Amino acid sequence: MSYYTLVTALPDLPSLEKCKQMPISRIALDRRLTMLSEEDQKQLKLAESLYHFGAEQPASLSDQKLVYQWQSQLSQIQSEPVRQCIENRLEWQSFLAAMRQRQQGDKGPEQFFGFGRWTTRIRQHWHEPTFGLESALPLLTELHPLLQKGAAGEVEYQINHHLWQQLLQIERSHHFTIETVICFVLRWELAEKQIRNNADQALAAFDTMAEGLIATPAIRQHIASAFEELS
Repeated sequence: MSYYTLVTALPDLPSLEKCKQMPISRIALDRRLTMLSEEDQKQLKLAESLYHFGAEQPASLSDQKLVYQWQSQLSQIQSEPVRQCIENRLEWQSFLAAMRQRQQGDKGPEQFFGFGRWTTRIRQHWHEPTFGLESALPLLTELHPLLQKGAAGEVEYQINHHLWQQLLQIERSHHFTIETVICFVLRWELAEKQIRNNADQALAAFDTMAEGLIATPAIRQHIASAFEELS
């Protein structure tokens, strides 16, 4: 099919740090995506499920079986650039899993099952802060101290920013192709998740502030006086 009509119907997405509101709803986006052929829609759905996996994964599925599942599903992705983007995403997920597993201390390297080219290196350099990959992957050096202090939100943002740039590069180098469409949708989901996380963080911060205010003696006395007047 010709992707020109579909691609030109997709709005510009602002950069991840500037995206405060989605320029198109998922309903409107899905309406445009119906222009894709049935095969392209299957490829898009598979790419989304791999790139943005989450709660839909069975809790009983072990890390090893999950990796095997990823490998099997990846073999069905027809586009090499899209497959590389997904592989990069899953490799970063494996790095995070390894860092958390090591931090918890309940499992050793022999029990780690990750995805991608760095798995053996991770096991061999388990006790090094960034698995000896600081030269090959400088971002790991930035993520390690953030994980150490429990800044999970900042870790996720840094990785998402890295992923965003890769997707954007593919879009810009593949004009009016299925790669353009899939990478746009994957970026849309990164942005939507970022906005949702920011909203959750803002609500949590408000709740914390409210609890702190209510706990102060002056505010508690004021609230008690107000209830007495009402009664």
